[in-house]
Amino acid sequence: MPSLLQAWAMPAALLAIVNISATWYQLVSHEVPEPYLDEYFHVPQAQKYCRLDYSWDPKITTPPGLYIITKFLKPLLGCDTSSLRVLNAGAICLICILCYGILQLSRARNSPTQSQRKKNDDEKTDNRPENQDSTILLDAHSALNIALFPPLFFFSALYYTDVLSTLFVLLNYSAYMKKSTIAGNIFENMNVISIGIIALLFRQTNIFWVAVFPAGLAIIDALKANGPPRDKSRAEGVTTVFQSSWREGVVYDCSVQDAEPRDYILLLLSVVMAALRKPLLVIQVVIPYAALLAAFGGFVLWNGSVVLGDKSAHTATIHLPQMLYVWPYIAFFSAPLVVGPLLGPLVPHLPKRLQLLCSSLNASREAVLPGVLVAVLFIVGSLIAIHFNTIIHPYTLADNRHYVFYVFRIFRQRPVLRYLAAPIYFFCAWLTVQALGPPSNRKADTTRKRGGRPTTDEADRQPCQISFIVIWLATTALSVITAPLVEPRYFIIPWIIWRLHVPYVPASLSKESVTGRVPYDMRLSLETVWLLAINAAVCYTFLYRGFTWPSEPGNTQRFIW
Repeated sequence: MPSLLQAWAMPAALLAIVNISATWYQLVSHEVPEPYLDEYFHVPQAQKYCRLDYSWDPKITTPPGLYIITKFLKPLLGCDTSSLRVLNAGAICLICILCYGILQLSRARNSPTQSQRKKNDDEKTDNRPENQDSTILLDAHSALNIALFPPLFFFSALYYTDVLSTLFVLLNYSAYMKKSTIAGNIFENMNVISIGIIALLFRQTNIFWVAVFPAGLAIIDALKANGPPRDKSRAEGVTTVFQSSWREGVVYDCSVQDAEPRDYILLLLSVVMAALRKPLLVIQVVIPYAALLAAFGGFVLWNGSVVLGDKSAHTATIHLPQMLYVWPYIAFFSAPLVVGPLLGPLVPHLPKRLQLLCSSLNASREAVLPGVLVAVLFIVGSLIAIHFNTIIHPYTLADNRHYVFYVFRIFRQRPVLRYLAAPIYFFCAWLTVQALGPPSNRKADTTRKRGGRPTTDEADRQPCQISFIVIWLATTALSVITAPLVEPRYFIIPWIIWRLHVPYVPASLSKESVTGRVPYDMRLSLETVWLLAINAAVCYTFLYRGFTWPSEPGNTQRFIW
């Protein structure tokens, strides 16, 4: 029978996001009753659909998914501006529920087998109800924080495509994780394809998150499941990995905190060799995702372009610095989660109370410092990309209502700052990857290196493998480097997928003996405060710090992401 904490953790998180989003929606409806910015295009287009008029505004370049759903919900919601906005206010609450479900599914996939659980119990591994309650509460709290992510939450009170687009991408990811087998049965695959097509009706770049990303994960999972476990006691060089992957189908994969740069190369080598050894297996697991790619390719051929409407302002191009901007983006919004390694050297010199606080921020663990060669290659590559491939879209400098405008205005006024930012990009990238590695646990590390299975506590930490990082990075790159325009909204899904895989600070590394209770991951509470503070500042500025353009006197302009 579930405890009170188990029963009420998610309802409490849902109640919180419902109240916060409802308050934000009411404030926007009161202060900004008329369509604003992109709503000038979206609202009239939706109202056309409500009148069964399917003519298209050429200035709209995204698919009509938002308007189709609006048409279906017209009898319930109506089609005035305020009613259209409430659609996203409801969707942000569904995202909270969906993220909780994904976190629970992820935990179930990482859990030990039933026999291993019994063995852990016999060895007095900590499987107490308090721990189970704590992980449920942690998942609910994380789901709430994801729903509060500022570039996403802000648009929950406006009629934009981003919230519903994110909802269906996450729904597709959930459908992938719910498959009974890696390949899935016909009904599960049809479900994945159907949800993927719906996601594509909101934003074209979703193709990478509903097809490429799960396909990569499925290939890795299938090759691991159909090959022998990796012998971690054996010395592994390029030749050894090549031979074991080709002869036996071994996939070289390891957790983030154990990884070195060479491990990423060995992973790619082993996956290629194992996939060539079992091509039919690879084809079997990627069928639904290949179908989505084929459908999308057919649309592009039929339409003559990826975008709808006016294609001149949204021509695809290579924009490599986008993969530099993502790192400070994540580090800023997730500062409470990534700041731990920075505080580590300071901990011994702080008062005891501050030491406890820093330990709750994961500052006491030993950070894996980046190698000099990796730092040099990253920074040199960044400088080359910045010098030869920085693109400042005309739209970016034409609209001072967007925060990005001010960033790139500074870069244009002081070009040297673009180059000085390269070490910052590397530093933020290192912090972001470090956050995916569970805190070090010497006993657990010893067990892992001896080839032992994870304990229940280790499973609760959701250790992130380097295969996930490679697939996540590749998908993020595909989704953003073809966009000449820099938009904070473009990084919403990469951030959410990353955030869903950030492990918690485990109970075994916290100060349980001091309180006698299973401690809570205090980073989540600090993250909530941090996200609420950002939202409060941005939302207040939007509502009450407007300005006017000389060319449009009397029309209030407002700052927006």
